[in-house]
Amino acid sequence: MKEELIDLITKVKNKITDDSNMLWTKYNDPKDLQMELETCIHELKEDNLNSMKIINVLFGPTGDLQEHSISNGWTTEYLELSEKFDDLYKNRQFN
Repeated sequence: MKEELIDLITKVKNKITDDSNMLWTKYNDPKDLQMELETCIHELKEDNLNSMKIINVLFGPTGDLQEHSISNGWTTEYLELSEKFDDLYKNRQFN
C-alpha cells in the first residue's frame, strides 16, 4: 500500500501550483510546500517512514494542506484525500 500513499501525496503535490495562495499556511512560497512533499515522496520510495509524522501534521485539522485547499478551491477533493490518508495512517497500510 506504499504506492497508494505515494500516489495520494503526489495528487496533493499537484494541487500546489506556483501561483497558489499560501495564506494561513506556514509556507511563504508554494515551492517550499512542493519541495517538502517531494522529499516525503522520495523518503517513502526509499522505505524511510520518518516523513509520516510530517505528512500526518500537514493533513491534520487546520493543517497546511487543509488551509491551502480552502484558499485555492479544492476543499472537497482535500476532504476525500485526507480521509483516505487517515485510513492508511490509522491502519498502517503503508508498510
